Amino acid sequence: MAGNKLVKISVVAGFILAEVYMVFVVLAPTRPGPPGRMIIPATMIPKVEGVAPGTQPPPSAMAQRVLISAFFFGPFGACVGLGVGLLLDGVRRAVASRGGDCRPPQ
Repeated sequence: MAGNKLVKISVVAGFILAEVYMVFVVLAPTRPGPPGRMIIPATMIPKVEGVAPGTQPPPSAMAQRVLISAFFFGPFGACVGLGVGLLLDGVRRAVASRGGDCRPPQ
């Protein structure tokens, strides 16, 4: 049962760490980068009236990004935690079984 507990703890930790990482990624400030190569010319991109370039999105859009990203980041983080937990459980079992087989039977 100790192995199952280790795996469960790893899954929960992976989920929580993925959600924290998601918040930092989604809410990070955006800075314009250097101009790069574009497939279409910049003159074909429509300009939005009343919005200056570099304006931050409204809070409702930020909240929507957080909710949609949480739907994806959390389960994938839990999957990573499951893999790490199974690896740790395998290492724990290998070390525990190796300790009892140090002498050959007589």
